Amino acid sequence: MLGRTGAGPADDGVAEAAALGLDRDAVVLLVGGARGITARFAATLAAAGHCRLELLGRTAAPEGPEDPATAAARDRSALRAALARQGVPLPKVDAAASRLLAGREVAATLDELSALGSPARYRTVNAADPAALRQAVKEVHAEYGRLDGVVYAAGVIEDKVLAEKDPESFRRVFATKAHGAAALLDALAELPARPRFTVLFGSIAAALGNRGQADYAAANDALEELGARWTLRTGGRALTVHWGPWAPSGAHGGMVSEELARDYRRRGVRLIDPDAGTLALLRELAWGEESVPSVVYTASGW
Repeated sequence: MLGRTGAGPADDGVAEAAALGLDRDAVVLLVGGARGITARFAATLAAAGHCRLELLGRTAAPEGPEDPATAAARDRSALRAALARQGVPLPKVDAAASRLLAGREVAATLDELSALGSPARYRTVNAADPAALRQAVKEVHAEYGRLDGVVYAAGVIEDKVLAEKDPESFRRVFATKAHGAAALLDALAELPARPRFTVLFGSIAAALGNRGQADYAAANDALEELGARWTLRTGGRALTVHWGPWAPSGAHGGMVSEELARDYRRRGVRLIDPDAGTLALLRELAWGEESVPSVVYTASGW
């Protein structure tokens, strides 16, 4: 059963997209990259409404075809070996492999969105850079003269119990989520018209806590407060969705590391099915009570 409050799962999302005015002329901005659950929700929007999608993320966009020497390596282990053969120093192999895999996921997402009928564009913008984020919002609105929906899903996870947490790590986790959202909401408040919906991707850790995630819980609690204050200030709708953990989906990873996934299994916590999760959100936006500032979605008890 998906949902702890909220409107629940949808069918194929087409009726919900129509209710939100998401047609081929509509423009939706997604901040948080073209990977993971951000990409999965973008695909749901594309399939249901065929709207134009603008994606912002910190992953560097691929520049042309990948080197054949690494392109044939389809998993991290093979890619690490290929990079080592190219002479990449061993201490840098992991980071280089991560960059290539992330770039592949971005490219795959854009291909998927196009195949589903949505024009899509990706640009590299770090949500932790408020000036760059505000500028990107203004540029998107200036180009199309409208911004119908916004999804803020940026965030980093660096789990550690608080006694072992480095202050700089805490700051990085908190700032990416909360400071980035504040910059985005300020930029939206300056537009001539508010988007029809603004969604802030939070975490169930903010509502119920989770070991090793004091920084992430604090950031997502602040996220909900920022959204509520923005609604009071502007009259626009800002919904914070506190997600439980998501299962991987095809090329897109979930929200949890392998280690955390094992911990969830030990605790009997199931992962959210990506189709159920994205359709539930679309239904919430279309039919949910607009006065509700936040919802919690989970696949099982916590």
